[in-house]
This record gives sequence, C-alpha cells and structure tokens, in this order.
Amino acid sequence: MSTAAPAPPPASAYSHRPLSDADIPHICRFPHDREELYFLFPRATWPLTPQQVRDSLALRRDPTVVLRGGEVVGYANFATFEEGRSASLGNVSVAPWARRTGVAKRLVRTMMDRAFDHHGLPELVLRCFNTNTPGLLLYAALGFVPITIEERTAPWGNRLALFTLRIDRAGWNAGRGEG
Repeated sequence: MSTAAPAPPPASAYSHRPLSDADIPHICRFPHDREELYFLFPRATWPLTPQQVRDSLALRRDPTVVLRGGEVVGYANFATFEEGRSASLGNVSVAPWARRTGVAKRLVRTMMDRAFDHHGLPELVLRCFNTNTPGLLLYAALGFVPITIEERTAPWGNRLALFTLRIDRAGWNAGRGEG
C-alpha cells in the first residue's frame, strides 16, 4: 500500500470566491478534534459551530473559500487589516479529505493576491504554531520568512512556539512565477 500523497488536481480544477453562509457548515467539518480546532480557530470551542464562524466574521475581512469541482475544500480570511499597511492571514484551513493535494497552496496564494493586488498592501503576515510542519514548510516555499517566535501554552498544557512570518511585496513578486 502506498503512503504517497495523492496527485494534485490541475489548477483549472480550483476556483475561489467570497464565503457564503451556505459554506459555513462545510467549514465546521474541517477540524477533526479539539487540538486541530485550536490551531485553526484558536478562540473557538469544540465542536466548531456555524454560529462561532459567523461570530468570527465580525472581526475578520475578506473571508474566502477555495472550491474544487464546486466543493468547498479550503477557507481563510484576514484576521487583522490595516488599510494601506498590513494584513494578517487567519483561519487557514483545508478539508481533511483534500489535504496534501495543493489546496493550501492555492488558498494562501489566493489570499496573497488579494492582499497585494486587490488591496495594494506592502506586507502580509501570518502566525503558525511549531507543530504545523506542513504549514511552516508551505509558507517558507511561498516566500514568508519568520520574524518573531513567542511562547504559548496550549489549552491542554503543552508549551508551543508561535511563529510570526512575513512576506513583503518584493518577496511576493519574486515568487509569482513559481508553481
């Protein structure tokens, strides 16, 4: 039995659009346990409910979904937004059945394009826990660089490192031609 990741679908299989209320129940099925929910929506409580997602939207900007063949497979937004200055990427999450297929890369690139092309921001930041090795490697491959590390304590008591990563417009422009 092979343990290799499934082959990613072609780029044409993906689309993105603003979040709709009908998407929210799908997003609530993305985290499979309390720990994963903490990493995706740190302020949420298990299980993630549509109301928690709706309540978070009051504090977020540009909630966006990625679709594959019409199915919602990814979600992200800007957790903070300072017009003309900076935004922070938040709630980056991928459906469990769509992981390791390029969805996260497509999702983050979509949000990067939104930050730099649409909003004309000079930088985009994000935060990622040390336990999310696939995420850290993806962000590095897309040009994000770590700028700070903070110690956090998870709700279950473990010490964690929370990385803040940054990409500026020049870094984004340099990486636009890559797959």
